[in-house]
Amino acid sequence: MGEATDEATKMEELKGRLEGVAAEPDDPDFLSDHTLRRYLLARDWDVSAAEKQLRLTLQWRRETKPQHIVCAVCQKQPGAHAMRQVGFDKQGRPVFYSSFSQCSTQHHSAEGALQHTIYMLENAARSADNGSQSNIWVTSCNPKLALAVEHVVTNHYPERLGAFIAVNHGALFQTFWAAVKGFICQRTASKLRVHRHQHKIDEELNEHFPDELKSWLTEEISRNKSHPIAESQKSFWKKSDDHDPRGCDSYVKGYLDNFNVSDYKESKTMYLPHHNILETLISDSP
Repeated sequence: MGEATDEATKMEELKGRLEGVAAEPDDPDFLSDHTLRRYLLARDWDVSAAEKQLRLTLQWRRETKPQHIVCAVCQKQPGAHAMRQVGFDKQGRPVFYSSFSQCSTQHHSAEGALQHTIYMLENAARSADNGSQSNIWVTSCNPKLALAVEHVVTNHYPERLGAFIAVNHGALFQTFWAAVKGFICQRTASKLRVHRHQHKIDEELNEHFPDELKSWLTEEISRNKSHPIAESQKSFWKKSDDHDPRGCDSYVKGYLDNFNVSDYKESKTMYLPHHNILETLISDSP
């Protein structure tokens, strides 16, 4: 039996085991073929293990309602979390970027970081035109925050991580990031890349991103290394004329410039950007 045929057989077996499991009315797209395949892949195509984890996630989603979560921390303190979607990689996967230097606070709770991450993951899945459910993360955040959300992401968003690229960290954080690999699952650890030197960062950006997004990331990373950081970078949720910190040009034109506030008020499933960007779009709407 060929590999593709074997995988298709296991997909059908998992579907059969889940027959009769109804999707939540406000979460109708979760039990898609994409989701089932992610859980099978995360459990090395062990149907029983995938079914067990998927049922746990279904229970978690019923109790948590992640599709409706908003970041309460960013609501109270604009810019508390800098992680935001900024474009798409060469495969059409959503790309997140975050820099610790842009955050309006240096004191982050694990609960707040998790809430923000869930909000971003749920919305990123709505933005991928090619049906992709995996993402690329480019970050210069504290690795402790990555560990704080790793458990939920691994168990309830398996195979959503395409690559996690940590950039511009000092020697101490470099060591810490290396140690992080020992505390996370092997599949996730294999996707973690940590770079201090610009030529390595350039190689990573060239591998994953189209020229437009690569140029935007290079400029954004450079600006966020400045001391003191520019006010326009601190207020990353606001449009800036010389360099827009909200994201690359195609992302801004496709998802921010064309944002329809009327649709937002009526729809519960449309794509939403970083919460503070969303607030600004709504306040600027005529």
